[in-house]
Amino acid sequence: MYRIREYKNGSRLIYKKIPGVSSVSLGIWFDTGSRNEELTINGISHFLEHLVFKGSKKYTSEDIKESIEGVGGSLNAFTSEENTCYYAKFLGKHFKKVFDVLSDMSLKPLLKDGDIEKERTVIIEEIKMYKDLPQYQVSELFDELLWTGHPLGRNIAGSVESVTGIRARQISDYHGFWYSPHNIIISCAGDLDEDAVERGVEKIFARLKASKSRPIIPFVAKEDGPKIKLAHKPIEQTHINLGFPALKRSHHDRFALGLMHVILGGNMSSRLFNEIREKKGLAYEVASHIKKLKDTGVFFVHAGIDNKNLLEASGLIFGELRKIAAVKVSKGELRRAKDFYIAQTEMALDDSLEHMLWMGESLMNLGFLQTKEEMRRHIERVTAADILRVAGEVIDWKKLRFAAVGPQGAGQEDKIREMISAF
Repeated sequence: MYRIREYKNGSRLIYKKIPGVSSVSLGIWFDTGSRNEELTINGISHFLEHLVFKGSKKYTSEDIKESIEGVGGSLNAFTSEENTCYYAKFLGKHFKKVFDVLSDMSLKPLLKDGDIEKERTVIIEEIKMYKDLPQYQVSELFDELLWTGHPLGRNIAGSVESVTGIRARQISDYHGFWYSPHNIIISCAGDLDEDAVERGVEKIFARLKASKSRPIIPFVAKEDGPKIKLAHKPIEQTHINLGFPALKRSHHDRFALGLMHVILGGNMSSRLFNEIREKKGLAYEVASHIKKLKDTGVFFVHAGIDNKNLLEASGLIFGELRKIAAVKVSKGELRRAKDFYIAQTEMALDDSLEHMLWMGESLMNLGFLQTKEEMRRHIERVTAADILRVAGEVIDWKKLRFAAVGPQGAGQEDKIREMISAF
């Protein structure tokens, strides 16, 4: 049974005791990420995430790591467009200590000038590293095309220029505003003492002073024609991202879109994998992906292609996109996709860490939690006609965004544009 508590200051707790496991996974979630950043402080959410590990009011950097890793646990964090999460996985008997460490580091980081300057250098090197990796560079180009002029179109880590310019006072102010009770969810799953969980949250998070919230900057997709961007890089393989604005996280058709993804490029039985890798041998890696956000989303295909096969492979991908938006999937294909989707969802939740992440993300971004049984029912209700309708709505060629990184020859962009115009 899932238990949810909401406190007077707006902070929330969600937890689930999972029989038969020895681990506990705990996450402290904050409802903020890169989409809450102005251009001049792009990357500040990610910067702050790094700094939280450098020491807090009660714990040094070494204490933080040793308190968790020293008893066999693991400690990590992530920053996304909409959320920041600090989490650990550990044996249940260490809950009290781990909870205190995660709480103190996230709520009371020291943010010392010396740590800020050292971590600024580390993050700039991280940005440069990803710029050197074509599969990441193409994602950045694609996001710029997809979310032009919006914070979603910027790198989560920021740019060298923005990270260089972020000041200590800005980081402190950002932490004070966004790491506030109405933006906090504590998510916990595994072999836990339920009373200890509630006592811990009531002692620390429920006593935080309430503060004001700020709405996110909405994004509205425009039908302004397909957009293409090719970046020249002298490498052995061309990487492409192509796709369309899609459904927001809470959209009632999200399960139909999920099944469309499975059928098109979600596994080794998918149409794109079979057509482009197995039959034609044009790519080692080809798959579809979905990104879901609070008010929008994206459906896209990524592929790593031999340089000479860019046009042929792109044309085949376009063809498969057109086909799924024009012809109903077969009963057998739909059944296999449903079985895969349901099984992957249920197996992921066998792990306490995946369960904690799923609970926290769902409550934070959807505002509710669906059980495995409810999700299974939603998936089973999807028909071939639903997938055809959703594909027709999402695959809008006037909204296509196409990004590539590789040693493209002259005229490649014009040829790609000609192919797109045929659809």
